[in-house]
Amino acid sequence: MRLSQIRLLVKDFQKSVAFYRDVMEIPMGFVAEEMQFASFNTGETKIEIFSRNSMAEVIDENYFPAGAETQSKFLLTFAADEVDEVCARLKDKGVVLLNEPHDRQAWNARVAHLRDPDGNVIELYKHPL
Repeated sequence: MRLSQIRLLVKDFQKSVAFYRDVMEIPMGFVAEEMQFASFNTGETKIEIFSRNSMAEVIDENYFPAGAETQSKFLLTFAADEVDEVCARLKDKGVVLLNEPHDRQAWNARVAHLRDPDGNVIELYKHPL
């Protein structure tokens, strides 16, 4: 596996996109308004912005009102050649997955999610499908 992007799970998608695009002047790579997702080109590792509520739906995290600090705010994404095989190895080591490997057609990727010991969300993905 290799770290491929750092995803910030944000409360205000539009405000965050404007900050990284206009204030920090990081070139936009891709934006999907309907998914509340944006990617910025920072070199080999990307910065991505994704709405907290959208990610909460993906990992079946209970909805928390805007401003609640219990909702995930950060996600590390690792590219894997075989998401299913990596998940099987992790499960053998006692890792509990938030969701089993599955295809997300809107993302054109196969993904699975888990948490580290401090509760941070980790995404494993293979792109494209």
